[in-house]
Amino acid sequence: MKKTAIFTALLALAGALACAEDRVVATANGEKITSEELTKKMWWQYSAQALSDIIDERLLLAEAGRLKTGYDAKEAEKRFENLASGYKDRKEFENSLKNVGKTPNEIKELIKRQMLIKNAVIAAKNISFTDAEIKTFFDQNKDKLGKADTAKLRQIFVATKAEADEAYQILATGADFAKLSALKSADENLKKKEGDIGEITKGLLLPEIEKEVFGLTPGQYTKPIATGAGFSLFKLESFKPGEPAKMTDTLKAELKTAMINQAVSQKLPELTAELRQKAKIEINK
Repeated sequence: MKKTAIFTALLALAGALACAEDRVVATANGEKITSEELTKKMWWQYSAQALSDIIDERLLLAEAGRLKTGYDAKEAEKRFENLASGYKDRKEFENSLKNVGKTPNEIKELIKRQMLIKNAVIAAKNISFTDAEIKTFFDQNKDKLGKADTAKLRQIFVATKAEADEAYQILATGADFAKLSALKSADENLKKKEGDIGEITKGLLLPEIEKEVFGLTPGQYTKPIATGAGFSLFKLESFKPGEPAKMTDTLKAELKTAMINQAVSQKLPELTAELRQKAKIEINK
């Protein structure tokens, strides 16, 4: 979608320049650069790839027709509504489309073509997965599919090692970590939130920090650790152990979809190349 929007904007600009009287749009050391030069440059730079993409799409849609692959209209509508839901309201969504020269119906047609092409690849390349293959994929990726350990943390961040050591010594006397963060932290957000940085999932922190943090028990805090442009102390407020993945019907369906999508991405260039070999393509210059 993003590439389409950029290309549409470029074509609109090129069209406007082409319709306008040839004029000087810039100079470089006194050398004139005209709108005609700019239009030609943009055309040759972007049109070749765009033309290739259109040819590929036409060939793939023709193959979808030959194979009589349909598409799920309800799923297509759901995808369209998911796009629209990313905006404040329908008017904002339609204005955004209008800004790139598109209408809701054109986006719906684009979704339809994408689904037809996907189904053509699935049919042409016999893409399917058995329950046993899905189970194997699940077993191989079980650790990634489960819920990781999470830690609820507070942080004190200061600029120098000396300040961090001082904070560590104050904590050792029994000072409240949250109040000390509100008093000493160099970061304003940490001050406002008394150091509360919420729940952090294992795997998101730098390894050297994660090792220290997840080695704590609730209520404990780390020694000063170099972080970014300063030093930090972290306190573990609470710990929630992860949960291993379980093969539910929902997860099974999600895995199957993911496996099919991956296979389609791999096989799409292969099918496109085969169709190009068999097609008669003439490009007028």
